[in-house]
Amino acid sequence: MGESTVGHIMTEFIQTIPAGSTVMEAAKIMSTIGIGSIVVTAGESPVGMLTERDIVKKVTSRDITPSRVSVEDVMSRPIITTSPDKIIDEAALMMSVYGIRRLVVVDGSGRLAGVVTATDIASWLSRIENYQNNALNAIARMRASEKGIPYG
Repeated sequence: MGESTVGHIMTEFIQTIPAGSTVMEAAKIMSTIGIGSIVVTAGESPVGMLTERDIVKKVTSRDITPSRVSVEDVMSRPIITTSPDKIIDEAALMMSVYGIRRLVVVDGSGRLAGVVTATDIASWLSRIENYQNNALNAIARMRASEKGIPYG
């Protein structure tokens, strides 16, 4: 697979929300932007991750009003982080060990640098395999028309 690093495939510009915000505020941002998770911060440091699953399992399924619960109360934590210099294979192993689909990427000072997802890794693997693996392409959410991939 080579020695490519997380820094090569991570998303650098990610949406954040302060820990004291409400789940309703977070859900509105996530819906507007079309994202499934948002990094929760205290100052410049990431302290948690709020996902669609967190909202469903911890708020709506319990009939809790999203505008009355803080993100901090339902976010996933502790946050699992990695560095931009981490080898992609190692990041994938971390995701597997912790049973997560996203890693928050922090710089040497602990400040948010980006996020790498299982989809990012699948997309990278698809490129490595020259888009020959239809299962990887599907996981990476590649469309044949976008990459000129024959699905024979």
